[in-house]
Amino acid sequence: MTVRVGVIGTGSISRVGHLPHYRNHPEVELVAVADVDPTRAEKVAAEFGAARWYANPTDMFDSERLDAVSICTANNSHVPLALMAFEHGADVLVEKPLATDLAAARQLADAATKHGRICMVGMTHRFRNDAQALKRFVEAGDLGDLYAARAQILRRRGTPAGWFTNRAVSGGGPLMDIGVHVLDLAWWLAGMPVPETVSGHLVTGIGRYNTVMSSRWRSSDAANQDNGVFDVEDYASAYIRFKNGLVLQLEVSWALNGPQDDNLKVDLYGTKGGVSLDPLTYYSERNDIFLDSSPSIERNDPYEAEIHHFVEAVKTRTQPLIPVEQGVSIVEMLTAIVASAERRREVVLG
Repeated sequence: MTVRVGVIGTGSISRVGHLPHYRNHPEVELVAVADVDPTRAEKVAAEFGAARWYANPTDMFDSERLDAVSICTANNSHVPLALMAFEHGADVLVEKPLATDLAAARQLADAATKHGRICMVGMTHRFRNDAQALKRFVEAGDLGDLYAARAQILRRRGTPAGWFTNRAVSGGGPLMDIGVHVLDLAWWLAGMPVPETVSGHLVTGIGRYNTVMSSRWRSSDAANQDNGVFDVEDYASAYIRFKNGLVLQLEVSWALNGPQDDNLKVDLYGTKGGVSLDPLTYYSERNDIFLDSSPSIERNDPYEAEIHHFVEAVKTRTQPLIPVEQGVSIVEMLTAIVASAERRREVVLG
């Protein structure tokens, strides 16, 4: 079976994480790309060998028979585009976050069930070999009962330019941008327990800055520049209690007057052992002596692994590693963090 694929949005994430791996997959036909910027759509189609390009996804769906699509657009467009794909009989790989509000996320999950479509969320870090290795330690019971976890990404100066700082488009700052990745990875590694209470804290501590000799990622989406809007946080922290007794401390920043540490860090602590993602370490005690082990793991391209996994799910009609229901759970925790920060009190989940 050849899977006929379309890609909506031809910005950086599609060019790095989606298009090259569809192009190189032996069982995929890259049929078309769609982008509101027709010049960019035409250029990217030629670069990656897509047969056709479109200036809007409606024309693409009306003109093409597609088995699956990747949605690589601004956050607020994820749900309506995925719903459009379902209506046209296509499975969906949607970039994170699944949605910017919980009601829309649940609507999408219901629609996927109604139409019998696969909807996978782009939580790429689950496909890292080192993360997969840590998952093996947890599932084998080597950590015993998990009771605490920490997760963080802290940038000293790394606020992206463009639509990311416009809440109406992005849904939030680093919490919705990089926080979604670190929260998902820690939650997945810990066995995806059910959240019970959430306490969140959001701050715009640095805001706009003019730091020189510092790189800054800029969105290439001409239709969604910031236009002077900066109404999101640049620092977020949270404390989440789960029904199984686990607690998770989360901390992310785009800009912070502290040391630069852009690596995704996750630490899990259990009654028998612990693990850290960065540096990759397994902590235990044997013969009454501390033992720190450094697993030897080959690095992989998690984007390639993610695309291959999605294509296989489409072909075999099997549930992917990150089904839409898990994306909904992440959005529930993210929105609870925001609600807690706004109300300045702990939020109890259902």
